[in-house]
Amino acid sequence: MPARLLDGLNPEQERAVRHKDGPLLIFAGAGSGKTRVIVHRVAHLISQGVDANRILCLTFTNKAAGEMKERLRFLLEKHDIAVWAGTFHAFGAWMLRREAHRIGYPATFVIYDEADQRSLISRCLKELNIERERGWDARIAWLINMSKDTLRRIDELPFDLHLDPEEVINLYEQKKQASGAFDFADLIFLPGRMLSSMPDLEERYHKRFTHILVDEYQDTNMAQYKLLMHLVGPGRNICVVGDDDQSIYGWRGADVGNILRFKDDFPDTEVVTLEQNYRSTEDILKAASSLIANNRYRAPKTLRSACGPGSDVSIMEYSDDTEEALHTAYNISRLIDQGINPSEIGVFYRVNALSRVLEEAFVRHSIPYAVYGGIRFYERREIKDLLAYLRLIANPADGEAFARIINVPARGMGEKSLESVFGFARKRGISAYHALEQAVSGKVLKGAANRGARAFLDMIEDIKRQSTDVGVAELLHRIVEDTGYKEYLSQEMDGQDRLMNVRELIASAADSKDLSSYLQEKALMTTMDASGSETVSVMTLHMSKGLEFDDVFIVGCEEGLLPHSRSFDTAENIEEERRLLYVGITRARRHVVLSWSRVRGLYGRETYQMPSGFLREISSP
Repeated sequence: MPARLLDGLNPEQERAVRHKDGPLLIFAGAGSGKTRVIVHRVAHLISQGVDANRILCLTFTNKAAGEMKERLRFLLEKHDIAVWAGTFHAFGAWMLRREAHRIGYPATFVIYDEADQRSLISRCLKELNIERERGWDARIAWLINMSKDTLRRIDELPFDLHLDPEEVINLYEQKKQASGAFDFADLIFLPGRMLSSMPDLEERYHKRFTHILVDEYQDTNMAQYKLLMHLVGPGRNICVVGDDDQSIYGWRGADVGNILRFKDDFPDTEVVTLEQNYRSTEDILKAASSLIANNRYRAPKTLRSACGPGSDVSIMEYSDDTEEALHTAYNISRLIDQGINPSEIGVFYRVNALSRVLEEAFVRHSIPYAVYGGIRFYERREIKDLLAYLRLIANPADGEAFARIINVPARGMGEKSLESVFGFARKRGISAYHALEQAVSGKVLKGAANRGARAFLDMIEDIKRQSTDVGVAELLHRIVEDTGYKEYLSQEMDGQDRLMNVRELIASAADSKDLSSYLQEKALMTTMDASGSETVSVMTLHMSKGLEFDDVFIVGCEEGLLPHSRSFDTAENIEEERRLLYVGITRARRHVVLSWSRVRGLYGRETYQMPSGFLREISSP
C-alpha cells in the first residue's frame, strides 16, 4: 500500500482501512472522520488489486457520493475512477435500466416524482367514483411508499382514511405499469424483490460487485436492507459504516436495528469503533456522552476529543420564550461582534413553530439568518394566505392578496369564472374585488361560482366591520373559522403542522390592535434579506445532521417539545428523541447553549413548561 494512503490515520482508522476480506462493521462516532475512512478503504482495495469496477459505494445523498468520488480522484491521482458511487435510489434506477424488461417494463421507463404520484392517485380516485377529500392523494401516497420502504402490508400501517385504500392502490400500480413508470419507492423495493426471486440475476450481480461499502448504515430501511443482503456475494465483502447513536429517522422507516444486528447477519464480522473525535472539545463530548449513555439499545462507545478541554456547555433557564429568543439573539450578536462569522453559528429546535419568536428577535437585532432546509415562518404558505386575507380586509384594492385567496379554500369558482372576473376588472379599470362585487350584483356568475363569490364577499365585509373594534388576533381567528381554512388545512398530509403554525401566528398577534401597523411590521419581516452566505443557520434538529458549527444554540429543551409529546408512547421513540438531542450537541466545535423557558406561548396558548428530562442526564463540565 502506498504510504500516503495511511497518512493522518489514527490506529482505529488504519485498522478499518487495512481490513482484508469478509464483513466489516465500522461504528463511526460523531466527528470521527468516517468519510475519510471510507475513501481510504476504497483506495486501499484498489491498491491491493481489486478491480475498481467491482466496488459499489452506496450513500444517502448525491453530495456525499460526489465528495467521495472527488476525494478518491485526489487520493489516487486519477481523473476517472471506475468505482460505482451513488445513492441507493440512483443505484436502483441504474439496475432497473438494465433489468426492467424482466418484469415487463421498458428500459426507457420514466420515474414519477411526488407530484406525478399524487396526480395519478387522484385520477384513480376519480375513475373509481370515490368522492375525494383534500389530502387523500398525499395520504395514500404515504401508505404506498411506507409499505414499500418497510416491507409491510398496507393493513399493517396506520391510516385515518374513510375508505379501504387497497382498491385505489391496485389501480395505481396497474396504471403506473401501463405507463412504463416507477415511483421513487420502486427504485429500491423492486431491485430487492427481483434479486430475491431470480437466482441467475442475483449471481450476476454477485460477480459484478465483489466489494460493497455502505455509508450511514444506521439510516437504512428494510427495503434497503433486503437489497443489500441480496447484493452481497459468497465472499461477503460488505463494509457498513454508521453510528447507531445518530439514528434519527425512524419516523420515515429507518431501522436502527439494521446496524445493531449486523453481527447476527454476519457472525464473523470484524468490528472497528472510531472514537477519536476531531470536531468538538472534551466538555462537549462529555455532555453528549453522558446523555446518550442513557439509551439501552445502542453499541457502547466513548468519544475522545482531539481538540482539548474547555468549559463549553451551558444550560440556560428563561422566564418565557420571548426572553429566550432575545437572549439568544443578544448572545449571537456578541459572537458576531467578536469576529465570529455568522455562518459558523447554528440555532436548532425540535419543531418548526419555535422559529417564529426567534426570527422576530433576529430581525430586532439585525442578525442575518437563513432557515436551513425550510422556509422562514412568515414565508410559509399558510402564513402568507392568512396575511393576504388581512391585507384584503385592510385594502380591498390589493389585487395580489385577492388573487392569492379568492379560491383558498375552494369556493366553486373555476378558472373560467375567475378569468372572467379578472378580465372584467382590467376592462373597467377597477380592482378584482370590486369587479367580483359587480359580477355578483349583476348575476354574471352562475350556480356554485355565484354562491361561493357571494359568501366570500359577505364574509370579508363582515370581518371588515369588526376590524376597528377587535384586535388582529381575533380577526385571524375569525378568518380561520369563517372561511373554512381550518378544515382546508386539516385535510393535508402535513395539515397538523401547518395548523400549529397558524395557531402560532394568532398567538403572536395577541398584543396587536391596529391592523395597518401590524401588516407594515410583517411586511418588513418578510422582506428582510440575508447577506449572502454569511448567515446564522436556523433549522430543526433533524436538519442539523451532518453539519457542524463553532457555536450551537438549542432552544425549547422542554418536556413535550424535546422529547416530543408524540414520542411518549414507547421507550424506542424516547431513545430516538435522545439521539436527536445528541446529534444537535455534537454539531458544535467549541460552544453549546441548551435553553428552556418556564412559560411558552405556543399554538395559541400560554403554557407552563417543565425542563426536558434529558437536561438532567447531561453531566456539567
